[in-house]
Amino acid sequence: MASARQSSGDDAGSGISARHDRRNRTGARKQRLLCTAVTATATGIALIVPLGSPASADLNTTVLKSLHLDRATLKQVKAYDRYRTRVAEQRKSAKKALKFARKQIGKPYRWGATGPGGYDCSGLAMAAWREAGVQIPRVTHAQYRGVKRKVKLKDLKPGDLVFFRNRNHVGLYVEGGRYLHAPRTGQQIRIDKLTKSRKRQFAGAVRPGAPEQRTWSPSVVELVEKIDRMSAEQRTDEKPPDKERTPETPPATEPTSTETTPANDHSPKKPPQPDTAEQAAPPGGTASAKPARSPRETRPEPRPRPAMPEARDFRPWAMYTDTAFEVLSAPGHQPI
Repeated sequence: MASARQSSGDDAGSGISARHDRRNRTGARKQRLLCTAVTATATGIALIVPLGSPASADLNTTVLKSLHLDRATLKQVKAYDRYRTRVAEQRKSAKKALKFARKQIGKPYRWGATGPGGYDCSGLAMAAWREAGVQIPRVTHAQYRGVKRKVKLKDLKPGDLVFFRNRNHVGLYVEGGRYLHAPRTGQQIRIDKLTKSRKRQFAGAVRPGAPEQRTWSPSVVELVEKIDRMSAEQRTDEKPPDKERTPETPPATEPTSTETTPANDHSPKKPPQPDTAEQAAPPGGTASAKPARSPRETRPEPRPRPAMPEARDFRPWAMYTDTAFEVLSAPGHQPI
């Protein structure tokens, strides 16, 4: 019995120790994950870790299936889509970082400060990109080593970190050959031009949050653009119709007349009667205020003829007859 109790106690003890070991391993694993999610600031060993999860690819699965791509091509298409998604996210983050940095213009330079009342050069760069959701190391040399995407002077884009004087000074590239930085003690945060002397001091540039530079086949890029067009057409076709308007009912137009008719008036409308003045108006002319006249009334009067002078040998017929009303007849004619 004693040996049985001892064996059962040993088994229970071994079970408890096993559970403790599992808990310790789980805690250690969580601790390692937590350590990898945090960026070391002093040594510069850790790299950039975005605070949010990367956006998923935006390819339409229905369109992909309809193209019947082989496995290798499909793999390249998805890889390029993930790459361009990260590039688009980096551009948005760069805008946020610059927006934050612009708000700090005018604040004093303070050695070793990271805000909010003042900054040094590397502290301003770290705070700006932290606001955009990207963690970078604290000091300039670690920032250059920690960010893997290196950029040439001619390829600078807004938000890139620009280093000068053997990487002892850093600023954020704005655009148009200008950069924003915290100069030195006694001065304020401002925007300066990349002058010739500054370009001679150029010691490299990096692009925080950007993926590693890759070169893609033009056929893959063209294929992804084609998938985007097909997806846009499919979304247009699947768009629900407008409920307020259907092809059978034309769009409603606003009435041109200001007159209103009662809703309960169902009497037929009389056609408009033309005006009498409009009826009398000639084609192409304008109506007058007087009523129209007949053609005879409108015909002009004849010109008066001058009176003919009487001839001297003119004699009235009465002097040759007994009376003025005697009937003349030809010889041999019997009057009736």
